[in-house]
Amino acid sequence: MKIFICKTCGHLAFNELPEKCPICGAKKEEFEQNDKVFEESRAKSPEAEVKHIPSVLVNKTCGLIPEMSCTDVIVRVGKTLHPMEEKHLIQFVDAYLNGCYLGRAEFTPGLRPATCFHLKEAKGKLTITEHCNLHGYWKTDCDL
Repeated sequence: MKIFICKTCGHLAFNELPEKCPICGAKKEEFEQNDKVFEESRAKSPEAEVKHIPSVLVNKTCGLIPEMSCTDVIVRVGKTLHPMEEKHLIQFVDAYLNGCYLGRAEFTPGLRPATCFHLKEAKGKLTITEHCNLHGYWKTDCDL
């Protein structure tokens, strides 16, 4: 799998280089390819997995929008909850469905590293990525 990283905002694009970043609008020239980004994070900090691998809970019934067909994807960063400090924090969590970007949750030290995405359609492969300012990119894949 090809992985392209936006040098401006850290967005990941899978398999295809986008014309522009869906988050910050950077042009495709602002992306760099690094197909080993997840492996590099694990190699630098194998002990960090417990605080970085996103944990995903999928609820087929939406708790926030019950009047519509919706699937909740609840994400928590780390089996042991990741610390959120000025010098060490999860900056964002991104969601992808079948390799296509869906959305981002951004964090500050005043937040816990957890979020929920409300999917209109939930079929296929869900990928959740997160970025730690010290330990890099981590991900979880699951089938919906």
